[in-house]
Amino acid sequence: MARIALTVLVKETYLSRFSVVVDGCRREGMAVEREMVALGVFSGKIEADKLTDLERVEGVASIEPERPLRTC
Repeated sequence: MARIALTVLVKETYLSRFSVVVDGCRREGMAVEREMVALGVFSGKIEADKLTDLERVEGVASIEPERPLRTC
């Protein structure tokens, strides 16, 4: 299965436990590449078939797949 790049938004009520949410996503198979604690988001890659598992991690507000940039 293909790995997809995505960005995860942490719920505001979980910002003080940001690292716990990141660790939960890692346990579900996400390879976290960048953490932006001040913004409450982190990004990385995961197998496409694991996406629903990631959505169930406590503290995850939303997940946005990265979109390729189009050049002119």
